[in-house]
Amino acid sequence: MKTLIFESISKTFQDGSQTITALKPTNFSIEEGEFVTLLGPSGCGKSTLLKMVAGLLEPSDGKLLLWRKPVQQLQASGKKMAFVFQQPTLMPWSNVHTNVRLPLDLAGVPRAQADARVTDALALVGLSRFAKALPRELSGGMQMRVSIARGLVTEPDLLLMDEPFGALDEITRHQLDAELLELWH
Repeated sequence: MKTLIFESISKTFQDGSQTITALKPTNFSIEEGEFVTLLGPSGCGKSTLLKMVAGLLEPSDGKLLLWRKPVQQLQASGKKMAFVFQQPTLMPWSNVHTNVRLPLDLAGVPRAQADARVTDALALVGLSRFAKALPRELSGGMQMRVSIARGLVTEPDLLLMDEPFGALDEITRHQLDAELLELWH
């Protein structure tokens, strides 16, 4: 089954009297269970495309379908999506456990169930021992793993990640790449 279908999807922005093309017409599809990486130079539209999939931006033209429905009808599809941004975007005043539990709290998941899912998500990313730590007490790689755990805790059918390892050193980036592939398997 096709998870994502892009049919001539494009995005332009107006900058005063100038039109900026953020994404030229793009066509492709992604099958259920695929692990897909978008590659390209900075400014080619990768983040723009992900933001359109997440419903944070509207396409200027074309058709974008998630599980054969428009992005705006994601809830009606019964599917869930999570987005991990380039920066960890953690609440500095809250510990790791609370940061990971945030989407479950917002969704009204009962506390006991949410806490159990947070424990599982932290174990998946190797941060169980740091549940009570504040973000400032963690390395950059660990903060990104908290963000990934926050995406995974919702048990999404689709996990979008926008260069989550871009600002990390090469060794940490390779380690997190390997860990992410292991999680996917």
